[in-house]
Amino acid sequence: MHKRIRSFVIFMAGVLLGAVIYSNAKRIFSSPSAQTITQRWEYRVLTSAKDTGLLGGTKGNVDSELNQLGTQGFEICEMTQSSSNAGYYLTIALRRPRQ
Repeated sequence: MHKRIRSFVIFMAGVLLGAVIYSNAKRIFSSPSAQTITQRWEYRVLTSAKDTGLLGGTKGNVDSELNQLGTQGFEICEMTQSSSNAGYYLTIALRRPRQ
């Protein structure tokens, strides 16, 4: 008889422990911080021939344009340089979180 009571007490302790763990997991996983939010981006691509300068301007204009886009929340996410028979090309891809 003692073994049955001890087995029952151990069983009930397991049930209660499982209920506590389940309720905590349910609360944690349903919290807003645990939910994944997909970030949406807005992009801007600048392309120019290397010999004419970015956006057809001088280095000062390039700095000015990139600084202006930076104040608008854009960040450079990729930069590439390519060439063809016509010349060299520079492409800068910028992004910012969509508002």
